Amino acid sequence: MEAEEELIDRISSLPDDVIGDIISRLPSKEGGRLQVISSRWRHLWRSAPLNFNLHDGHPVPRRASAGEISRILSAHLGSGRCFSIPIRYFERKDHLVANLDGWLRSPALDGLQALEFHYGVPSPRSPRPPLPTSVYRFSRSLRVASFGGCDFPDGSYAGALYLPVLTQLSLWHVRISESSLHAWLAGCSVLQSLLLAYKTGCPRLRIMSPSLRSIGVDPGCGDLKLQKLIIEDAPNLERLLLFRDMATDISVISAPKLGMLGRLRLTDDFPRLQFGTTVFQASTDGGENLPCEDYRDLVGTLDICLKKIVLTNYQGNESHVNFAKFFVLNAGVLESMMLDLQGINVTSAWIEEQHRLLQLENRASKVAQLDFVLDAPGRPLHLRRIESTHDLSMADPFARFL
Repeated sequence: MEAEEELIDRISSLPDDVIGDIISRLPSKEGGRLQVISSRWRHLWRSAPLNFNLHDGHPVPRRASAGEISRILSAHLGSGRCFSIPIRYFERKDHLVANLDGWLRSPALDGLQALEFHYGVPSPRSPRPPLPTSVYRFSRSLRVASFGGCDFPDGSYAGALYLPVLTQLSLWHVRISESSLHAWLAGCSVLQSLLLAYKTGCPRLRIMSPSLRSIGVDPGCGDLKLQKLIIEDAPNLERLLLFRDMATDISVISAPKLGMLGRLRLTDDFPRLQFGTTVFQASTDGGENLPCEDYRDLVGTLDICLKKIVLTNYQGNESHVNFAKFFVLNAGVLESMMLDLQGINVTSAWIEEQHRLLQLENRASKVAQLDFVLDAPGRPLHLRRIESTHDLSMADPFARFL
């Protein structure tokens, strides 16, 4: 009797829409193989929500011609769940750019929940293709979006993009104005994480969002890099993650829940960092090519809510010590300060001396821990940035970088 119970196909007794949802969550090959398990499942393969993903993480990119993609979309009888075409597919293939808008209008992508595309890294003087207007039709279903290598609309067109269920947004090598970003954020009422990577074409960005919990920023380089980031009003922001040697001025006006800030790289061009009315400004001291801080408008009652701070390129010199010491002595809820060392011959005596200079015995938070770490290579950088910004379940997003 028990053996007969074990042989009963309980999955096939589920409603078709439930089985279709299960199939759509499997990798394409595994989902296709399910057709041989039961004849009842065969028609569900073509009607299950479509997962079309060329971004499989292999060193050799998966290829599919424009005709093959069109045929897959034409043959699919169901709706869409994911449509992902990474940067390596489109790069230097301008004739394929024109196809994307048509693909996104296919009924096979109705109800799309996740969309990723990247046209490729544009040259500084060449125009970027515009954001496909067909993206607008997913306003009621899109939850995860990653757009790359395109121009974002200004004016009334910017305000037309209303994405009320979007929770994750990544922008790579895009050109977007400050007003357009405002319009985007206003139309994304439940957005929780935002990644701004490489050139935005806008020297200054001001962030106002009641829902954002995590922001990751790579300012890029050259003439189009981001020069100033202002967190004006972000009541739920918990993480501000800074990638690359961040030479961008940062001003945090209102972010009462901000608990993680990093990685700040201590160099001779250390940017202007402002919390409320407290300002840190890099300069040269006595002709030496070393950063030192100029505290201006410093208020003794400053309440710093940071719980975790990561500083890279820490050398242990006077200016680095003074910068780190400010947070040691003033961050009352600090739990962890991580000092990433480069080119330092670390000894127990050196660490003991650093503890003395940083005045750990007088730290504002008695539970604060200080860790000296050595930077080490890990997973591909772009994947670490995505995970650190968007994976809100990670207790320590900096662990992916150290």
